[in-house]
Amino acid sequence: MKPGDMIKVREKSKKLEFIHDAMRRVQGEGSNPWLKLDKANMEGIYVEAPARDQVHDEYNEQLVVELYSK
Repeated sequence: MKPGDMIKVREKSKKLEFIHDAMRRVQGEGSNPWLKLDKANMEGIYVEAPARDQVHDEYNEQLVVELYSK
């Protein structure tokens, strides 16, 4: 992805319950500064790559590096 790219849920997927659950879990419109989110239309714009301190999800970075270095 590059800055300015739009991310959108397809029309037929908008009815899926797990999509609605994910939208409810998003804290607010400005919770991720690298993403402009429009929850009503289920779409967003990728603004910029997040800095490490902006990523709040828990993951093991070392495992990601190991996976992609194979």
